[in-house]
Amino acid sequence: MADGTPIIIKKKKAHGGHGHHGGSWKVAYADFVTAMMAFFMVMWIMGLSEDTRNIVQGYFNDPSGFIKAQPRSKNIINAGMAGSASGKKHQDAEKQASAAAQAEAEMRKLKREIEGELEKAAAGKGTSSIDLKTLLKDVEITVDPDGLRIDFIEKNGEVFFKIGSAEIRPAARTLISKIAPILARSGRMMVFDGHTDSRPLNRPSYNNMDLSTDRAASLRRTMVAFGVRPAQVLMERGHADRQLRDPSDPLSFVNRRVSVLLPFDPAATEGVGKLPREALHDKIEAAFRKPVEVAPPVLDRGQGGH
Repeated sequence: MADGTPIIIKKKKAHGGHGHHGGSWKVAYADFVTAMMAFFMVMWIMGLSEDTRNIVQGYFNDPSGFIKAQPRSKNIINAGMAGSASGKKHQDAEKQASAAAQAEAEMRKLKREIEGELEKAAAGKGTSSIDLKTLLKDVEITVDPDGLRIDFIEKNGEVFFKIGSAEIRPAARTLISKIAPILARSGRMMVFDGHTDSRPLNRPSYNNMDLSTDRAASLRRTMVAFGVRPAQVLMERGHADRQLRDPSDPLSFVNRRVSVLLPFDPAATEGVGKLPREALHDKIEAAFRKPVEVAPPVLDRGQGGH
């Protein structure tokens, strides 16, 4: 100024709403990322097999020595992936084995229940119990690799069916009436099979294949009449003399039989897998089909002994 007074200039620093706090947040973020990486590493290692964990441990204990000791084609990542896949296959195999063991246990429990009911009925009083005692000798209940199988075997001639006929005898119907409710309560799918021996029927337009199929159908209808739901019926099959129980004697009585199979895996049963249109057609046809017993009331024994 003109009078010589010095000019003083004051500068004020403006403070915004958000000041700069330095780089401490970066350190905290880096610690967080490191912790997360360590967490995922621990989770990954816990999911590996014992052999793979030993490999990982060996690498971290002595990285240089571990790498020199390993072939060039191997690395720790491939080993870890292979170990994880192997572990998963092992777990799947254990689950399948556990499910198979449980299914077999259930089948054996069902077998004991059927046998107990039959023994109880045979131990009663009356003519029917006497007949049941005789018939029980010709019934075999087994658990095989396919499932629970109930065989009704004509060991001594006319036991379950009249000769050359698909009509079930009255005593056999009584026996089936004891079994059917138990099978119905199980809710399991069923396959009905019919078999004959190799003796020809000597009847025009009607052979052993027809007879075995009709007997399987007759058994199925009787089971349904005593409580088995039609939805439980997977299929019925006639085998004629193609699966002889005693191949050394094709004419033996034991080759004449019908059976009920409760398969472990219904989807794997032979003949399953029809297209939806075919399955629907079969259901409609079955709804309007009337049961017919295809067999003469009396047949000369000279025409065959099925």
